[in-house]
Amino acid sequence: MVENSVLSRELSEFVKNVKLVKFTERLLQTTDKRVTPERAPSTMMGYRYSLAEEYFTKNAREELEMLAEKGLMERGFYGRELGCPKCGSINLILRFHCSHCNGLNIVKSTILEHVSCGYVGPEEEFKGGKCLKCGKEVKQIGVDYVKQGMMYRCLECKHIFQTPVEKLYCANDLTSLNKTDAIEVILYSYIITPRLEEEINKALYQRKYIANKLSELGFRAESPALIKGRSGLQQTFYMVASSGAGFVKTSIIIEMLGAEVEVSTNEIFALYARAIDVGAYGIVLAAIPRLSDDAKKAAESYGIDYVESPDLPAAAEKIITKFGELVEAPEERMLQVFGGLRSKRQGGE
Repeated sequence: MVENSVLSRELSEFVKNVKLVKFTERLLQTTDKRVTPERAPSTMMGYRYSLAEEYFTKNAREELEMLAEKGLMERGFYGRELGCPKCGSINLILRFHCSHCNGLNIVKSTILEHVSCGYVGPEEEFKGGKCLKCGKEVKQIGVDYVKQGMMYRCLECKHIFQTPVEKLYCANDLTSLNKTDAIEVILYSYIITPRLEEEINKALYQRKYIANKLSELGFRAESPALIKGRSGLQQTFYMVASSGAGFVKTSIIIEMLGAEVEVSTNEIFALYARAIDVGAYGIVLAAIPRLSDDAKKAAESYGIDYVESPDLPAAAEKIITKFGELVEAPEERMLQVFGGLRSKRQGGE
């Protein structure tokens, strides 16, 4: 029961977030319903989630992690990379250094040994047909000289060595580190879980269902609704039902608030403040699973009409029923309920 109430609470918040809903609808249209990381050297972290960035811009990874933490998506192992211990970026550059002078100007060459005098040097030094050390002619491989294999030589100090020193450099801040000092960065893919897909489809269906029912009552519904308030802030609501236009336009906020046990008074205060900011005419609230006693008093005091419901499906039906009752109520009752918020707002101005 607690698990279901937690899911209802998370979904009630989820379906109000315009970007999250649009992102989820887009993801449901993909073949595997999964977001995967892509190599992106131009970015600070060295990888990105381009599909998610279309909706969350630079905060895509944080948003995906938040969804995973809330159980709305599931992480899947995608890859394991070395990362910078300072910034976590996988934008690391591997460079080879001379084991003697630590220089970077090293080349890989085939090393030859002159059998007669024992001189060892790169193949290029023997192309003239004479040994640089003793001056004798070297013509036939296996007789005059033998191959010692591929080795490195430093063009700065002339040192010849078999294994260069490997160092990593972070492309972001040029931090130098040994491979053993690099951190392990695990890249995840994020997939919609079957349970979430089922619940989201229900939530999206319920949203359309409520909108259609409100249309039958003569109201236009926008959901999720993103409205710029007088404060300059963008306020997000589960749904806004409107009728009329211009100066006679009436906008009613339909909101869903969820909690594990009960919706608190503070959430009622916050909802009222947001509604006032956008100049709403009234509020119909669905509380999942219920309001606290103090929250009920606050809602009644602010002219907020509410219903209580154990989950989202039941909340949809109760909202439609309540809204229908209010629309069919006598004009005095409509003014008492829907006009309460406006009269309080105007009284405070």
